[in-house]
This record gives sequence, C-alpha cells and structure tokens, in this order.
Amino acid sequence: MYKNVTIYYMSGTGNSYRAATWMAMHAQAKGARVRIAPIEKAYPDEEISAAAGQLVGLVMPAHGFTAPWHMLRFVRRLPRGTGAHAFVVCTQAGAKAGPVFIPGMSASASFVTSLILAVKGFRVRGVMGLDMPSNWMQVHSGFHPKSVEAIIARAKPKTVRFTEKILSGKTNWLTLGNVLLLLFGILLLPISFLYLIIGRFFLAKLFFANNTCNGCGICAKYCPVGAVVMRGGENPRPYWRYNCESCMRCMGYCPEKAIEAGHSWAVVLYFITTIPVSMYLINWLVGFAPGAEALNKPWVHEAVNFVYIYPALFISYMIFSVLLRIPVVNSLFTYTTLTHIYRRYHEPEAKLKDFGVERKP
Repeated sequence: MYKNVTIYYMSGTGNSYRAATWMAMHAQAKGARVRIAPIEKAYPDEEISAAAGQLVGLVMPAHGFTAPWHMLRFVRRLPRGTGAHAFVVCTQAGAKAGPVFIPGMSASASFVTSLILAVKGFRVRGVMGLDMPSNWMQVHSGFHPKSVEAIIARAKPKTVRFTEKILSGKTNWLTLGNVLLLLFGILLLPISFLYLIIGRFFLAKLFFANNTCNGCGICAKYCPVGAVVMRGGENPRPYWRYNCESCMRCMGYCPEKAIEAGHSWAVVLYFITTIPVSMYLINWLVGFAPGAEALNKPWVHEAVNFVYIYPALFISYMIFSVLLRIPVVNSLFTYTTLTHIYRRYHEPEAKLKDFGVERKP
C-alpha cells in the first residue's frame, strides 16, 4: 500500500533505534523504499510530501509518561497539510522479575504526538506502546543481560505485527493496550506536565563525571541534543546544560563508566530548590513597604517560588561542577550515589555510530 516509508526516531540508549530498524527492515521486505533517520539529522520539508503512498513513522521513548520535548519540537516543525499517513510508536520501560514480564507505561506520549500530527494534516493510522528494557539508570541498575535479551525477544515480533498491520492499510487504535495507555495518560497528566516544565531540568542537573573521567568527550560528541559540553581547559570535564533530555546515552555508552547521577547531590539540590524564598521576600517587603500586604497571597507565593527554582538549579549546579574538581569532594558524591555500582545499559546491538550524530566535543 505504501511506496515510500520514512521513519524518524529519537533514541538515547538504542531502544527506539532498534524498534525503528525492525520496522524499516519489514517495510523494505514488502517492497517499500525506506528512509530511517534520527530526528537530529532529519529534513522533513524535503522528505515528506502530499504524494500518495507515503507513510511517516515516529519512534521515541517515553519521558515522564509523555513525549519528550525534543520530539515535540520536531513534530511541531513538520510540514503542514501533506495528508500523508503516519504512525507513532513509543518505547516504554519494560522489566522482568523472574518469569514475569512487567509492562512499561508510555501513557500520553503517543496520543499527544498523534494529536499534533492530526492538527498538522497527517492521517494517523495507529499508535503502539512497546516494552523495551528500562534504561532509567538514574533510578535503577541496568538489567541482567538475560533479562534484556528476553524483553527484546518479545518486543521484536510485536513490532513486526504492528508494522504489517499498518502497511496493509489497517489501523491500530482500539486495542486493550492503547485503551490502558490513554486511561493512564489522562490520570498521569499532572505528573507529565510537571516533568516537562520542572522535572527534566532537575534530573539534568544530577549528572556529573567521577574521578575516572579521562576527558575523552564521547558524551559531548554523541549527545543527541548537544546538552553536554566539555569545560575545563587542559583538564576538560562534561557539563550538562538545561536542554538535557535525560536520555541516558552518556551513562550507557561512557567507556570509563564515569558518568554518575548524584543521589546525595539530589538531596542537597532538593533542599536548595525548596527554600521558601517567597516567605522571606514578601515578609521583608511587608516590613519595608506597608502597602506590600497585598502581595501576601498564596498564588503570589507559588509564583515567586516557581521563578526561583530555575536560577537556583543553574547557580547551584555551576558551584557543584567547580567543587567536583576537588578529588575528595568528587569521591564524596561518587561513593554516595548508587549509580556508582549500577550496571550500565544500552541496547546490545546499537553502536554510537549508528545514531548518526557526531559533534565537536
């Protein structure tokens, strides 16, 4: 049914990349001309047209139970009114405990993306949540290779069935899995919203390099969004900027296993960002200017505290990065984070060169 299939993917540790390659291989076997590309190397204005027989696929991971900002920005700049058919697949954090497979939860990710596509004139043929090994190494260790192998082995045939269904002209909407994802997506919307506006910035500021870092710059060179930069002159160390998506590529592929997510630092950062600045500021204003009593309202306090969070994160992380150059301070935070003993994960067959993104470190 489709002569041309274009699959765009966003991937950190390779899960979404692997799913996209499975789809591409199946579409090629059906005789379609296929292009697969990371969204960082995509040229949708040139690659997507209103011509009949075109199918556009988007493959991405779930972040905070919704679509990552990086993918949402990409979808926003897709060409309008093409009428091309499309599908959305979201890899979600699957797990395995003994013989039991535990499903992940991409929630609203596929549906939010599909809604934007529909508004832009695409005809979305279906969505799917795909369980791949959870890579959230800020929270848990990478799974045992046997568990990884088992989860991926279950994911591949499901991906092929979905691809076959879409390629044959059918839709994939009314399934039990999609109904559950939509239901939980609605219930988890507050969490997803808070993650997008605050949570992802907080998580980005947990990363640091331990004393084994040799300054190779691989983390900066292959960061999909250019969020990692090397700082420090003769002794460069990675520094994570605000646009970090917490995709875990840096942790998963660091050859020295030097990238950590500071759990003890997270506690410090939590207390810094939750200082009741509004209470001190407004009380001072009331004492200084009697007319300022009008500011002593709950919503004003919330607004002031919200505005405070971002500079507090930025300044605290700058100071933290400087202190980490002191070996004893670095060791203190390194040995008080569980990531130091976690198994690192990336999709077993995915290599950094496969992602097609290389930057000057």
